[in-house]
This record gives sequence, structure tokens and C-alpha cells, in this order.
Amino acid sequence: MSREYDFPQPIRRVTLHPYRRYLSILLADDGSPDVLAAVDLLVDLPLYNCTVTVLSVVSQTEKKNVLFREASLEQTRQRLEQAELCARTMLKEGSAAEVILQVAEELSPHLVILGANGLHHALGVMLGGVVEKVVEQIHRPVLVFREPYRGLRNIGFFTDGSSHAEAAAEYLGKFPLPDGAKIHIVHVTPTLAMQPIDREALQQPKPNGNGKTKTGLLPDADQILRRATLILEKHELPTRAVLLQGDPCEQIRDYVSKVAIDLVVLGARGLSKGHTWQLGSLPRKLLHYCPCSTLIVKESLAVIHPN
Repeated sequence: MSREYDFPQPIRRVTLHPYRRYLSILLADDGSPDVLAAVDLLVDLPLYNCTVTVLSVVSQTEKKNVLFREASLEQTRQRLEQAELCARTMLKEGSAAEVILQVAEELSPHLVILGANGLHHALGVMLGGVVEKVVEQIHRPVLVFREPYRGLRNIGFFTDGSSHAEAAAEYLGKFPLPDGAKIHIVHVTPTLAMQPIDREALQQPKPNGNGKTKTGLLPDADQILRRATLILEKHELPTRAVLLQGDPCEQIRDYVSKVAIDLVVLGARGLSKGHTWQLGSLPRKLLHYCPCSTLIVKESLAVIHPN
């Protein structure tokens, strides 16, 4: 079951002037196709007040690849500077995940970008530990990028109505999106077979504002979608609100493929004191199975600060 909501739309945001919010980005460059595609994204975004730190990490067993990494860093720097972005490069030795986490802690970037070359999304199997460890422990919003880059036209924002999701909506609203990007606000409710049955609620239909009635399940979904729409409306972004029903991971994955979503955005809890996985089951599954890039926003540090 799917349902589309027709909420009032804001005036469409158009970037007539350079984007003035300062944005700092940490890009982990391993020379992979995913990272090259991420550079294409950065060049395409309206980033006129931005610093990109391009970090390459060489382990002790990869010292023979230093010249390749240096050449890759220089190529990335030149590409970014041709797009009038301020870029600086860093080449460090050590464990990739540990160095990325350390540099992210020192620089406190607004966004960390990783290539998804360590994730095999076709099989949903984690092939490397770098992406996993960084996403688990990072305290910043992190974008796991998958090639190819075909533009940023359709963005899927998936919300469960939690404070984590609302923080992600605020972050997305302030992010310098290209003109013409549309945000699909999606909420998934489980089927009746997947949730406890409240028979009393089901027997008491509630009005939906049009003289029609619906079960007790839908008003909550309506409020979740409306709340996310209002948050993004403040930032003058065109949206489409959609309600899906079924297994959340399967429904989101199918919707991403059906609508050709270019980027999935969702909120997640931060790292616990015990350094345990706090993304939750759904974000973890989407990170592995989604056929497109995934942006995970942690609630505690979800704001892009203006100048």
C-alpha cells in the first residue's frame, strides 16, 4: 500500500547568489571510482563558501603506493580548485579508519565523505572494515558515496518521526542542494501482521480533514509526514510526501529503485558510551543494501552553522 500526501508547497528555492553558509568537508580519498564520483558531486553543488580537506591514508603495507596517492590527491585538489573551491590535501600514514576518525575529531567538519568501495551493495556484504568502523564511531554527518554520479535530482528523506529524523531534516534543509532537487519525504508503517493489533483503535475511525475516515494507524503517519514537510518548508525546498506500508527496508529499497533516488538521507542515534553500534537496524540495512549513496546524520551535531 502506498499513499501520496498533497501538502502545500513552499516557493521554490533558487540559488541566485553564492551559498553563504560556511561549510567544511572532509573527503577521504583512496583513488577509488566512488571517491571520484563524490568529487563530481562536490563540483556540482553550489559550494561557494566551503573548505574541502582531502585526506589520503597509507598503511605500512601500502608504502609503495605513496606516489599514486600523492598523484590522486593532486588531481582531486586541482579539480576542486577549478570549481573555485578551497581545497587542501593531507597524506598520513596509519590505519585508515583510525586516522579518518582522528582528523574528523580535530577538524570538526560539517560533513565527512567516504567511498563505498568497502561495501558490496549488490550482495549486502561488508567487504572491508574501514567504512564500517568510521560510520559506527564518527560523531559527524557522514556520506557514504556510490558511483556513478548522475546528478542530484531526487533525494529520499526517510523519517520515522523521531528526534533523530527531525535533526536530519534540519540538516538537509540547510545543505546547499542544486537547483531543481526534489525531496521525497517517505514514512513506512509496518503491515498489521508486523505490529501489535490495537483492536479498539481500529474500530474507531478518525476524520482526515476531507470528510473521509481512516484507521487509527494513519493519523500518526500523517503527522510524521506533515512535521517533516514543515521543517523542509522553512528552507523553501520542493517536497513530495509519501506513505508506504510493509517491511521498511524492502519498501524503501523498492521506492529508491522505482523513483530513481540519487541520495538517501536519514537520521540516527550517536555512538553510545560503550562504543556500540547505535545506527539501528534500518539505517544499517540501508547502508548495505541501498543502490545509491547514503547520508547518515547523527542528532547531536546536525547543524550547519552560518557565518
